[in-house]
Amino acid sequence: VQHPAVFLILTSFSFGVILTIAPDFSEYLGIANKGIFFTCFTVASIATRFFAGKASDKYGRKVVLKIAALIMMLGMVAIGLANTVSVLLAASIIFGISFGMNSPTAFAWAIDLSHEQYRGRGMATMYISLELGIGLGALLSGWIYGNNPDMFSYTFYLGAALSFIAFCYLQLTRSKKKIKAV
Repeated sequence: VQHPAVFLILTSFSFGVILTIAPDFSEYLGIANKGIFFTCFTVASIATRFFAGKASDKYGRKVVLKIAALIMMLGMVAIGLANTVSVLLAASIIFGISFGMNSPTAFAWAIDLSHEQYRGRGMATMYISLELGIGLGALLSGWIYGNNPDMFSYTFYLGAALSFIAFCYLQLTRSKKKIKAV
């Protein structure tokens, strides 16, 4: 599960950025209810999961994850460029779509690669990767932002850069087939 775990660390970094910076950025753009951003994101993420799972079964985990990483990069750049409420909310939908494709497919890929006897270890590795990525995203974005509105975009661009690195990582890796029990 090494490849899915590394991929998940890189992409969940953006989620840490969103959790930490989006409330302040929403307020900065004039959204009185900061939850609106997260509502748009969540609805898009949940709606996407209905077809992303079937797509990853049909076309392959890595194909869907590559698309998710590129959409995530686009979403993070769009959030960083947002200068109106409507652009921010549209960008949150783009990010939500990417997240809805990303995490379930990464976990499915890890299950595919895990020996049945060690599947629990594989899932534990994925959850640690998820938390590590979110934590690093929150920590670094808070440090970069530092309550300076001029730094909002840079935090989102960093998430975009790591999403692109995740895409490149998938391009460069070869997965082993699932280990069969003997």
